[in-house]
Amino acid sequence: MFLKKLELTNFRNYTNLSLDFDQRPTILVGNNAVGKSNLLEAIYLLSISKSLRVDIEDELIKEGEEFARVEGFLADPETELLVLINRPTDEVTFRKKIMVNGISKRTVDFIGNLPAVIFYPSDINMVTGTPSLRRWHLDLSLAQVDTQYKKSLTLYEQILTNRNRVLKRIREGQSQVDELKFWTDELVEKGKEISDKRLEFFQFINQLEKPLGEFKFEYKQSLITVERLNETNGREVAAAATLIGPHRDDFEVLLDGRNMAHFGSRGEQRTATLAFKLSQLEYMAKILGKRPILLLDDVFSELDASHRAHVVEIVNKQQTIIATVELENIPKQFLDSARILRIEDGKIKED
Repeated sequence: MFLKKLELTNFRNYTNLSLDFDQRPTILVGNNAVGKSNLLEAIYLLSISKSLRVDIEDELIKEGEEFARVEGFLADPETELLVLINRPTDEVTFRKKIMVNGISKRTVDFIGNLPAVIFYPSDINMVTGTPSLRRWHLDLSLAQVDTQYKKSLTLYEQILTNRNRVLKRIREGQSQVDELKFWTDELVEKGKEISDKRLEFFQFINQLEKPLGEFKFEYKQSLITVERLNETNGREVAAAATLIGPHRDDFEVLLDGRNMAHFGSRGEQRTATLAFKLSQLEYMAKILGKRPILLLDDVFSELDASHRAHVVEIVNKQQTIIATVELENIPKQFLDSARILRIEDGKIKED
C-alpha cells in the first residue's frame, strides 16, 4: 500500500495542487512557512480525518475561500479517500464530509484506510504534556490498526458519559446508587478491552531494539474492576465523575530510570518522542502485516550522526515523506536514492 497521488483544493496555502508520488522516499525542502508541513498535515488528515495542528477545522481552509478539499489516491488496494471541509453558512448543510471510494463514512470507519505515523517537532508535548495528550498519541496508532479497539474506545466514552450523568443525579438526590450497576458492568467490560490492548502495545515496544537510546515506556494503568469502582462510589458521587479506568491511564518515558518529563533535556525529550513514534510504526506494521506511511517533519536537525543513520535505515522500509528546511543534515547516500521536491510559495518543482 502506498499513496500515489495527493490533490488539494483551497487547503492552507494551496489553491490547487496535484502531486504524484512513487515508492522512493520523498523529501520536501524549502524555507519555513512555504507549505512543507501543510502537505504532511494533508496526508495525515486522510489517515485519521482530523488535523493535529488546529482545534477549529475552518483554519485549514485557504483565506477567502469557502471550502477545502483533500483527496488521496492509494495503490494496492486501489482506494480513493476524500476529506471535504466547509465554512458554516446558511446554505451549507454540513461542516465536514469524509468519503472512501465515493461513499460517506463515519470517522470510525474512515480511520485505517491509510495507516500512517507522523512526527512533528511539537510532538515533544507527548513527553512534557498532560496524561490526556499521552493517551491521545497512544490511541492515534492503536485505533488505525485495530477495529475492535476503535469500537471499544468509542463505546467506553459513551458509557462513561452516561455513568457520570447517573453519578450527578445521585449527588442531586434524583437517582439511587443501584442505578449505577448496569453502567459499571458495561464500563468494566469495555475498559478491560482497552487496557489489554494498551498493555500489549507497551510490552511489544519495550522489547524492541533501542538504537536511539535505552528509553523505556512505562504503562501506568488505572486498573478498572467492579470492586474498585464500588470502593470509590462515595468519592465519585461527590465529584460526579468516574475516578478510575482507561480514561485516567498514563505512561512515563524513562531513560536510565529518569522520567524524561522532569529530568530530560530538550534533546533527550525530542529523541524519546521520535523513538516512541518509530516504535508505533513497528507495532502497526506487526498488526497490519504491511508497513504504514511514515511522515517526518524536521527530523534530522537535532540528531547526531549515528541516530541519523538509524532513521535513514527505517525510512527505506516503507513509503516515507520528509519535510526539511535544508538538506545538509541528511546523509548523502540517502539523498541519492530519494526524490527531492523544492517548495516555494506553495509551488513545487523537482530537483
